[in-house]
Amino acid sequence: MSLFHANAGQAEIIRTVQKDQEHIEYVRAALSEVLLLLSQRHWFRYNALCKLVAEVLYHHYAILHNLQTLGEEYTGIIQVDANYVMLPNKALQLLAILLEYGGEHVVDRVLTYLQTEIDRSEELLESVKTGLHKLIDTLRVVVPYVRGFHTSLFYIHGGKYHISKRLTGINYVLIRNWLKEDHSVYGYKVLGYVTLTQLVLALAARYQQYRSQPSQAKVVAPLVRSADRSRTASGPLPGRNCALCMDTAQAITVTQCGHLFCWQCILHWLDQRQVCPICRESVKKTRVVRLQNFSVDPERTS
Repeated sequence: MSLFHANAGQAEIIRTVQKDQEHIEYVRAALSEVLLLLSQRHWFRYNALCKLVAEVLYHHYAILHNLQTLGEEYTGIIQVDANYVMLPNKALQLLAILLEYGGEHVVDRVLTYLQTEIDRSEELLESVKTGLHKLIDTLRVVVPYVRGFHTSLFYIHGGKYHISKRLTGINYVLIRNWLKEDHSVYGYKVLGYVTLTQLVLALAARYQQYRSQPSQAKVVAPLVRSADRSRTASGPLPGRNCALCMDTAQAITVTQCGHLFCWQCILHWLDQRQVCPICRESVKKTRVVRLQNFSVDPERTS
């Protein structure tokens, strides 16, 4: 018997994710505190991994013991397979969690490895190397837009909130389907169309910016790319655009996790949510530092 008629709506799924994130943040903070007590040196080196470990531990415990997560129990939903007939097997659930919380990181590492191998290759022509680098750079740019497009589809049609759920075919059904909030569906549809419109406009603006770049900048791009690969994953290089306003960073400010933003942009962001926009590390406004003697002059940063 199919349970498609009881599929969970956008409101229930979003509340589930939000409730799960609250508990995951509690576990992450506890792990970070333990790591700091053990060694401050290890804390600086491995603290970024605490969130990933907390997410994996939280979801894997529920999966291995055939339990709902606390968020799923809170909203009264359960996971089912692609046919809405039975519970998904544990291997598929574990794969979904690994894809959700580690998939993008793995893709980034693979692309970085491919770029390194392309540079090392002595058999490839320079024109081929340039073409491959351009393809990889395009893939890096496309990833956030794919995530945004998927989110807009969720707001419009419901179903899968995470891309990993779409890849594995896992669905959510509402146990108490008579409590489904049908009245909120139209609001989410409007939000989905607005998000999709914003995404299309952002793509068009980025394409126009790329077309308007002088040819010299495109020739210098491989040199900049090699410098990008040499940096650590802790944050962008000086002189890059602010990740929030997508413009040249003004009054450059650094968070405790090492990422750079405009002073006004990051303060406004932290008024809404106290996490880093890039790595989702917990950030407090009192720990944000404005860099007074920081230069973004390319000649001084090279």
